[in-house]
Amino acid sequence: MSRTMRAGGVGAVGCAVLALALTVSGCKKEEPVVDQSETASEAPTPVTEPTVTTQIAAVTLSGPGGASGVVNFTQEAGGVHVVARVQGAPAGTHGFHVHAVGTCEGPDFKTAGDHFNPTNTPHGAPDAAQHHAGDFGNIEVASDGTGNLDLTTTMLSVGDGGANDVVGKAVILHAGKDDLTTQPSGNAGARIACGVVQKAEGEAVVEQPVEPGATPAPTAQY
Repeated sequence: MSRTMRAGGVGAVGCAVLALALTVSGCKKEEPVVDQSETASEAPTPVTEPTVTTQIAAVTLSGPGGASGVVNFTQEAGGVHVVARVQGAPAGTHGFHVHAVGTCEGPDFKTAGDHFNPTNTPHGAPDAAQHHAGDFGNIEVASDGTGNLDLTTTMLSVGDGGANDVVGKAVILHAGKDDLTTQPSGNAGARIACGVVQKAEGEAVVEQPVEPGATPAPTAQY
C-alpha cells in the first residue's frame, strides 16, 4: 500500500492576518506529515509466481443414449479442482458421482460399483459435513443438453496411489436427480454415461501471476 501524504500550509489570507498582527514577517510551509494509520513497512502485494503441477487426470464420458462429457481433475494446494462439462444429456438435474470400480461395461454401467467411499461415511451433498469422496451432487443440464460443474474437494487426490486417489475410478452421470439424502446413493436413477479416470500427460498451471490491483486470472488451465 502506498503511503498517503498530507501537506499543509498557511494560505494567502492567513499570511495577511499574520502580517497585520505583526507577529511574523512571512509564512512558513509545514513539512509533509505521514498518516499515522499507515506505516513505512507497508508495500504493494508482491507478484506471485505461477505453480505448475503434473498431478492431473481426465475422463471422457459416453453413454448409449448420446450423453457424453469430459471431466478434469487437478491437484492444487487446497484440494483437487474438478471441472466437468456434459453434453447430449436430457434437460434437468442429474446426479453426478465418482464410483469405486473403474469399469464401464454393459448398457447400465453397473460394473462401476457403488460410490467411491474410502472413508466409509454416509452419502450426502458435496458440502455436507459427511459425504462420500465421490459425491459431486448434481449437474444442471440446460435445454441444449449441456451442463457444467466446478468444485474443489479435499477428499480426493490425483495420481498418488493413496486410498483417495481418483485415478482408475469411474465417473457416472445419472438419469435423475440426487436427492442428497437417500442412502446409499441419493436415488439418482439409471446410469446414462460413464468413463474411467486416467492420469493425464503434461502439466497444468494452477496459479497465475497477479499484478497489484489487477483482475486475477483463472486459477486453472486445462
